[in-house]
Amino acid sequence: MADAERPVSRLPALTNPDADPILGEMFRRILAHRPRVLNIHRTVGHAPKMLRAQASYATSMRDESPLPRDFQELIILRVAQINNSEYEQSAHRPIAKSLGVSAEKIAGLASWRDSNLFDDRERAALAYVEQAAATGNVDDATFGAARAEFSPQEIVELTVLAAWYTGNARFVRALRIEPEPE
Repeated sequence: MADAERPVSRLPALTNPDADPILGEMFRRILAHRPRVLNIHRTVGHAPKMLRAQASYATSMRDESPLPRDFQELIILRVAQINNSEYEQSAHRPIAKSLGVSAEKIAGLASWRDSNLFDDRERAALAYVEQAAATGNVDDATFGAARAEFSPQEIVELTVLAAWYTGNARFVRALRIEPEPE
């Protein structure tokens, strides 16, 4: 079965992205930056305008943020763990590694509180996004610790990452999107 025909979720696989001009353009843009179109893109592609909007938002989150990309990937991976999203973990572990996050740090992320691998800034962010991603409620002490390490813009951006990837976790579980091969 060709890659474009391989089932990737509860929805039928997209077999002809060029049938829709927006979808064709989006797949070409994705392939300009990656070796393949990810399963999440192939699923969201059933709503081409949503894919375009998500791509714009995701690009802004990742590429226009003052938060370093390797740091962002740690946050994304922890949010994925909290939300039991094997899909997001499979998609973001290779990205984190490619950005220089050590295999030890990735492996120790679930038990970061007991590890000496994480600095104060990472600890403040991890505590903050754990609460934001789990329930949406961040207690005053955790917020204060984050506020001591991050600017208001960075706190907003940490919150955006937590919210976006919590939503993605629920999206991929609802549609049973297959994890990416690592």
